[in-house]
Amino acid sequence: MSEVQQSDGGQEKGKHKKVRAKKASTHIDMTPMVDLAFLLLTFFILTTTFSKPKTMDITMPVKDKIDDAERTKVPASQTVSILLTENDRIIWYVGMDDPSTPPVTNSADFSQSGPNSIRTMLLERNKLVLDKVKMVEDSVKAGLIPDKEEDIKKHKAAVKGDKGGLIVLIKPDEKSKYKNLVDILDEMLICNVGRYAIVDLSDSEKELIKNTK
Repeated sequence: MSEVQQSDGGQEKGKHKKVRAKKASTHIDMTPMVDLAFLLLTFFILTTTFSKPKTMDITMPVKDKIDDAERTKVPASQTVSILLTENDRIIWYVGMDDPSTPPVTNSADFSQSGPNSIRTMLLERNKLVLDKVKMVEDSVKAGLIPDKEEDIKKHKAAVKGDKGGLIVLIKPDEKSKYKNLVDILDEMLICNVGRYAIVDLSDSEKELIKNTK
């Protein structure tokens, strides 16, 4: 605050009048603050990077009729069908759907470990691909593969597509939750399952769910 000294008049002979200090009113100019705020706002708008949405590639069944000669033959032992139904239930079996020979079914849950964990089952049956993925990671550490995200993804995608790897058919029914489908797709990524597809349930599999408790 500034003070302005002002006198009330001249000095009389032999006498001195008191000089009063007159306080000047203060005023803060906010114009520079407004300019600064707009400059900061413009800076953050121009320098902020927006996160890009991440998508997941999902293989869907082909509706067109294909001759048996053109179909890719895979061993039944490599194929696992996962049936999703109500109450977070998971039913899975190994092999292809054959109404004449009902498969041996197993129950599982979404726990991360344990005898009934779907993740434990996938890790055990996909061990061949998991070992190859581990080799890719070791090669990166050894300098044999460039430590770049694109190169690492390329090599991992190659080993995940190995013909000896696990093939998973995901088959949700009308009573299953959307969350269960998302969770099982997450398990495909965690367990490095490179070949999987969302497939419709057959009539025999619908009966299989009803008969399995």
